[in-house]
Amino acid sequence: MKRLFAIEFARLRRQSSAIVIAVIIFALGGLNVLVAWITKVEINPGEYNFFLTSRTILESSFQLGQIQILLIGVVTSLFIATDITQGTIRNKIIAGYSKFEIYLVQMMMSVMITTMGLILFHALPSVFSWLIMFPMTVDDGGTFANFMIHMSFGYGLIITGVLVTTWLALKSKTTAGAIIFTLLIFVLGPTLTTLIKTIIEALILLEIDQFTDLAAFEKAQADINSAFEWVYFYQLQRLANIGSLFNFFVPTRINFFSEDTQGYIWKTLGTNLTLITLLLYVGGKNFAKSDLR
Repeated sequence: MKRLFAIEFARLRRQSSAIVIAVIIFALGGLNVLVAWITKVEINPGEYNFFLTSRTILESSFQLGQIQILLIGVVTSLFIATDITQGTIRNKIIAGYSKFEIYLVQMMMSVMITTMGLILFHALPSVFSWLIMFPMTVDDGGTFANFMIHMSFGYGLIITGVLVTTWLALKSKTTAGAIIFTLLIFVLGPTLTTLIKTIIEALILLEIDQFTDLAAFEKAQADINSAFEWVYFYQLQRLANIGSLFNFFVPTRINFFSEDTQGYIWKTLGTNLTLITLLLYVGGKNFAKSDLR
């Protein structure tokens, strides 16, 4: 399997689209830094207040519909799909590698591509933070540990999403199909989740008078949010709270050390670990039985 990884890395280095997209992702991180610098306000001579901090850039960067995440999904799908369309995957089988081994290596390559893409996007905002203003220790949890947990969850959730698109790319066996599935999941998934949640809230909460029975209204709203915490797209929406970009006093809405967040943490870990296990084991077994012609 080590030899198989070497083959895949060599193939990735030869893929010009991956290099171009990597440069674009890195530049997008720099663009966010530029926006943060331009929008700063001088409150005293030589003293500036940054409305858009490195922390808000980093913590809100895990929305599936954001450009950098779409690009990561597209380059991964292209990389996986071309292995089938160009016939190189058959050469690996002829060389003695099993389909299950090939599947696992493709999945691991997706994880590596995703991680490298996110690191590229986060590189300049992180440097900007450490060198310019060091805002990382300020949040509603008050700890650097809270920030690190937030980022770890973000990386994990995005990896799960890319693994799903990798599985679909291998199932579709075409480059066009791989890209279409990626766009459908990354763009329509969050939109449909928000729409469905809004409709459910409207149907349930409209029957409760918020002014005369506030406790019942808040309980119903909390119950709806609690149910949606099992949904992958909502997990990402809560983590990558775009609203935090415009809330200058609360850089992040999630305190991972709060009792109110424990349900979200365990549901997120449970659903994602289950999904990853199914993708790796069950998906690999099914791929091993598939016809690659």
